[in-house]
Amino acid sequence: MANKNWLAQTGKDFTDSDLMEFGISEAELGKEGINRRMLDLVHQMNVEGYISEGMSESKARHMADKRRSMAMQAAKANGLTL
Repeated sequence: MANKNWLAQTGKDFTDSDLMEFGISEAELGKEGINRRMLDLVHQMNVEGYISEGMSESKARHMADKRRSMAMQAAKANGLTL
C-alpha cells in the first residue's frame, strides 16, 4: 500500500499510519482523501485552539478556514494531491 500523505509525497519518511495518532482511521490509510481528512481534523483543532485563546467562534472559524485554504494552495502549488 502506497502512502498518500503529503509528507510521504515530498519524500519524507512518514507513513499514513503515522497519522492515526491524530484521528485518521485504519480504513483511511493509503486512500485518496487522506490529506483532506487531515486538513479537516487540523481545522477543527485550530478552531478549538483559537476559541480557547478567547477568540469568538466566528472569528476562530474564519482564521481556521484561512489556514486550511493556505495549506491547500501550498500543496497544489507543489504538485501534491489531496
